[in-house]
Amino acid sequence: MCFNASKCEFLQITRKTKPLKHIYSVDGQNITESSKHKYLGVTINKHLDWKDHVQSITSRARSTLGVLRRNLSACPREVKERAYQALVRPKLEYSSAAWSPYASGQVNSLESVQRQAARFVTNNYERTASVTEMLQDLQWDSLSTRRLLQQCSMFYKIKYGLVNIPFPSFVIPSNRPGRVSNICCYQNIQARVNSYRFSYFVRIIPIWNRLPTSVVIAPSLHTFQSLALPILRDMQPTSTHHKI
Repeated sequence: MCFNASKCEFLQITRKTKPLKHIYSVDGQNITESSKHKYLGVTINKHLDWKDHVQSITSRARSTLGVLRRNLSACPREVKERAYQALVRPKLEYSSAAWSPYASGQVNSLESVQRQAARFVTNNYERTASVTEMLQDLQWDSLSTRRLLQQCSMFYKIKYGLVNIPFPSFVIPSNRPGRVSNICCYQNIQARVNSYRFSYFVRIIPIWNRLPTSVVIAPSLHTFQSLALPILRDMQPTSTHHKI
């Protein structure tokens, strides 16, 4: 297999303030260093946070929403809502089982796109109008809640073998469930560095442990999602200005 060095980049991930510099080359041509890289549609940067990914997907989602505004402004509410759910929201949720921002600014940036969509669907652009009431009228869950449901659903699928992904060795069942734990709980993982503390398994295990036993032993994924969603809604903060 031949590689085109001009199309290759390398990404160095480190916590050192003065990282060691290495020069990589292919066929005698040096490879340039990049601070971020898109892998399977998800942008990963050298800090292992989701700032660049959020900026990328919100930009594309706003662009698509702008197209809908220009072309569907006279359409019925049902058409606008279906267009948003089919063309805009998937851009904000693609592969969200694997990523989820923890910084409030990034969370709010994603939610702001849905809030703009709520004004578009309800055709209400008055400055004094409550977007929160529009979202309640539309019965749209926050994107934070939807991401949390997707992450819990992935954990359910891994646990019951619905996907070909094994639990890593550090995901260990708990032998001493707490008062608020279910019978399928796992040991919490201690972490101090944000990039690890807010990684998938470290972040989702405490949420999974708080779900009732009747939810985590649900006979199907659809049943699990139906039972888990109302509980996850209550776990979310009332304001998107707080960390999740």
